[in-house]
Amino acid sequence: MVNSKIRVGVIGLGYLGKFHFEKYKSNKSVNLTSVVDIDQKNLDMVDSEGVYRATSYKDIIGKVDAVSIVTPTITHFSIAKFFLDNKVHVLLEKPMTESVSQAKKLNLIAKKRKCILQIGHLEQFNPAIRKLKSLINAPEFIEVHRLCKFNPRAIDVDVVLDLMIHDIDIVSSLIDRRVKKLSVSGKKVITNLIDIANVRVEFEDNIVANLTASRISAKNERKMRIFLKNAYYSVDFINNELKRLVKSKNNSFKTTKFQFKKSDPLNEEIKNFINTCYGREKSMTSGECGLKALTIAKKITRNLLRK
Repeated sequence: MVNSKIRVGVIGLGYLGKFHFEKYKSNKSVNLTSVVDIDQKNLDMVDSEGVYRATSYKDIIGKVDAVSIVTPTITHFSIAKFFLDNKVHVLLEKPMTESVSQAKKLNLIAKKRKCILQIGHLEQFNPAIRKLKSLINAPEFIEVHRLCKFNPRAIDVDVVLDLMIHDIDIVSSLIDRRVKKLSVSGKKVITNLIDIANVRVEFEDNIVANLTASRISAKNERKMRIFLKNAYYSVDFINNELKRLVKSKNNSFKTTKFQFKKSDPLNEEIKNFINTCYGREKSMTSGECGLKALTIAKKITRNLLRK
């Protein structure tokens, strides 16, 4: 791979998989060699001239150095394990796996095979979050609201693994502390799984994060508020906006607004993945990060099911 472009493949050409396909196709640092989908119609729908097409992911071994796996969560472990075992780098969509034990196994295999395992936590690539991380330390309280209109394509998992896991990932990257206590509430409304949930996460050192996620809202809203000693930050994910309020000596607040251009988080994620494969960058959403977020999310889900 030193003297030639990384050969990549996309496994799964559903709604999100088609976007992965387009990003790789326009990325001049890679050679998109292969696409896989169990449905021939999906393969026929993409402009894959010159690209090897297959209905079985096992058929592309030897044709790829890295893959995006954009398939139902139930298939993540077996497909990712197959490619990692064959020394192929993996970008795996979230949620990482069905279980924490599976996630741990994938990380062990990736380490053993010296492969990159990156998880699709897109919000880490939002410019407002990247700026926030450069400005803050020691948050004391975090409030998050992630509300989305209903989308029938994402009901194979509950709202915690579908939506809230993005915020769990960000919160756990901002608060490097052990979780002491979870207080949860949630309801099934229009699916057979939890559609709306609220979680209070208490960390060591009395740090608290309160997260709300809904996939049955009348509008889309994705906001995070971070409170520190004498300061407050507000992130609007949809509008790529960050506000900072800092208390001055006379008890007034100085407000600074950071407005970012419309971004393409998926493209940034894929560029980070490819550059990590080349050894140029460090993965921003590694398998270890995915495991950390999944571990908390699964604890939340288990607690919700006991209600």
